[in-house]
Amino acid sequence: MKVAVEGCCHGELDKIYESIQFLEKKDNVKVDLLLCCGDFQAVRNEADMICMAVPIKYRQMQTFYKYYSGEKKASVLTIFIGGNHEASNHLQELPYGGWVAPNIYYLGYAGVVKYRGVRIGGLSGIFKPHDYRKGHFEYPPYNQQTMRSAYHVRNIEVFKLKQVRNISAVHVIHIVM
Repeated sequence: MKVAVEGCCHGELDKIYESIQFLEKKDNVKVDLLLCCGDFQAVRNEADMICMAVPIKYRQMQTFYKYYSGEKKASVLTIFIGGNHEASNHLQELPYGGWVAPNIYYLGYAGVVKYRGVRIGGLSGIFKPHDYRKGHFEYPPYNQQTMRSAYHVRNIEVFKLKQVRNISAVHVIHIVM
């Protein structure tokens, strides 16, 4: 299985999928899965941008909306976690994860999925000690504080991931760079 891993993609899905297609042709391989490790920016519309904790000059639609609307479809199965530059209102609608667009899956605040026999887990957000032991209390419309605390990791999410058992084998995955 060939897995591509992307750091912060900041909504630049067109560029990411084009890069994967370029590498597939160049190296004569087929990428099976794309893992995005935060700052995915699943921004559907202008209202979502208001819920992003980023300076105004960085609030841009980018290309996720094309995949959300069905105008485009992800060329490779994409699984992602949220980071600190997200449309928190959108991802908060899926605390346990779910499909945000065809072929694009969000792992939720903390989630585990199995793909072709490989278990993939992820924890969304960033750690801030002052919010870690709180529950998720934020809801739109956000103020400046809750816009940020909405993406802070909570101990309940860490606890959920610590319940995962039966890790029986180590899988070696070829990473496409």
